[in-house]
Amino acid sequence: MDFYAGQAKALKQSRRLAALFGVALLAVVLATNLAALLVWRIFLGDFAPPRHFWATNTFAVLLIVVGGAWLETLRLREGGAALALRLGARPLDEYQPLQRRLRNVVEEIAVSAGMAVPEVFVLAHPSINALTAGAKPGQFAIVVTTGALDNLQRDELQGVVAHEIAHVLHGDVALHTRLAGALYGFCSLSLLGTSLMRGTLSPQYQVRRFTLAWPIMAALGVALAAIGALGRLAAVALQAGVSRQREYLADARAVHLTRHADALGRALRKILGAGKHPQLGGYAQIAAHLWFASERGAEGWSQTHPPLRERIRLIYGYAMAPIAFEGVAQAPTTATADRAEPYLRSALPSGIVFAGGASAASSPTEPRPPSASDRAAVLLKAAREVPASVAQAELLLRALVAGIDPCPREDSEQGRAAPYCASLPADLIDALSWVGTPAAAWLRVPLIEVLAARLRSWPNRHRRELLAACREAIAADGQIDKSEWIYYTLLRHRLLPPPAGANGNEPTAAEQRRALAVLMATGGRLAEQSARRVRDAVADAAAALGIPQPATTPDEPCGRSLAEALDRLRRLPPTVKPQLLRILAGLARDPGDIGYQAFMAAVAAAIDCLPPRRQRPPADQAPGGSTGRSEVREEATLG
Repeated sequence: MDFYAGQAKALKQSRRLAALFGVALLAVVLATNLAALLVWRIFLGDFAPPRHFWATNTFAVLLIVVGGAWLETLRLREGGAALALRLGARPLDEYQPLQRRLRNVVEEIAVSAGMAVPEVFVLAHPSINALTAGAKPGQFAIVVTTGALDNLQRDELQGVVAHEIAHVLHGDVALHTRLAGALYGFCSLSLLGTSLMRGTLSPQYQVRRFTLAWPIMAALGVALAAIGALGRLAAVALQAGVSRQREYLADARAVHLTRHADALGRALRKILGAGKHPQLGGYAQIAAHLWFASERGAEGWSQTHPPLRERIRLIYGYAMAPIAFEGVAQAPTTATADRAEPYLRSALPSGIVFAGGASAASSPTEPRPPSASDRAAVLLKAAREVPASVAQAELLLRALVAGIDPCPREDSEQGRAAPYCASLPADLIDALSWVGTPAAAWLRVPLIEVLAARLRSWPNRHRRELLAACREAIAADGQIDKSEWIYYTLLRHRLLPPPAGANGNEPTAAEQRRALAVLMATGGRLAEQSARRVRDAVADAAAALGIPQPATTPDEPCGRSLAEALDRLRRLPPTVKPQLLRILAGLARDPGDIGYQAFMAAVAAAIDCLPPRRQRPPADQAPGGSTGRSEVREEATLG
């Protein structure tokens, strides 16, 4: 499947849907005026409608529909968690094995895709389904039903989660979340009409039911409910149009992420073979276009997703029968949960796997030194387990961000955390000493992403304490090299919300020119590119932003100037940020260079954008090397 052609087609379809939204709103306004005129003729036929009758009705409808859509959109801007809570989902309970398995799968798929780990919620419902919501990077949330946890094996769950992550990578989730807010406005009339009808029939209203107000309120409720049905019909049409064209593309990307087409295919076949179950109702119908599979049956124009049989046929290349199943899937064994998975290996250098306990011991009688994969498994397990205290979290972050040994063998100036190491297992102490070395540079960004996802739920005070400890460890020698700045920047933007005014007015052309010059000069220096190549990249970026090209680029950009540049670029329109990142990624001499990929991840986090897909290092490249080709150290200030 051609990803870029699919995305272009989806964007074209989205413009058509915007026009359809306006047409649907016009139809609802017209129907409301006609219904209001009908009610007036029935009850007050002897009197002519007042002078501003049509304008008042139109204003009332726009107030309800547009106002409801606006308020719901503001609510959903808080992040995907807001929509998850509206659905009735709850944060997962990691003490339950199946939910802990879900957390691990989401983390691994997100790391493979090169994005921040989304929040994870569980919705109590027997169907096999999932959705992802959120308006921008760092605020995405994934919701999985208990039916999916109970009835899907681990690799099948990977396929479902990869499909949802693919929607994030393609930019679908932000559009779908905004659409949910708009659809809520269309449904507001129906909700208001239903409330009026219930109010007139309630026991508290019986004493006044024979007054003139009762038939008017009842008729108004019926009319609004009927008009609301038209609004719901328009919402269904919008959902069907925006979602169908993107599901095939997400299925293809999910197979690309997992390297396992049969896993996603089996999940779809189980949904097709599942028996009758209660449908997702209420607010879940407003978010029907966000779900992994349609709730409206296998066929029909109102279906929000392509037919399951067609999706299965495209995955396998031929038709496959549904899978009928009974009972629930068993909780994963330790060996299965710790086993290396293809999608995670795809994000790491060749030959490096998270082998876990199964491969940690080659022979019970012949001990051997721990390998890179053994240490990686130990560190991944430590990052997945929520630390019990700030001090324990600080151990991992000092090693990952500052690149120092947090548990030195002998007492030294950098041994402030040494007392906390006494209770740690020997294999974790060894892994902490190793992860800060150049040989482990390939692992530091994935571990920071996984650990930051766990720490985001901590109080703001503790997260700031951790960042302060990292700054102290980095500045201990009086200098800050670029690798330390990269890891710290990534962690800071994952743990802390953007500062006030960070998403304010768009920067001026002069500010954009200075920011582009600093950013491209830094990227060129890290990649050891020629001055001519950097100038070409600056020219391409300036053309993408529609501004004059900067006259010069700084020869030696410092950390402070780069931080200021990223703060300005953060305020750019979201549509130009991906293009800017692609130009920056083009400066890399080697697309699989680990250090430059870490730099790209930090820049993407700082400007609030998804980074380009991480390239896999070649098989003959050792999993080492420092972050960036340049080892120049400089005086700098961490923000």
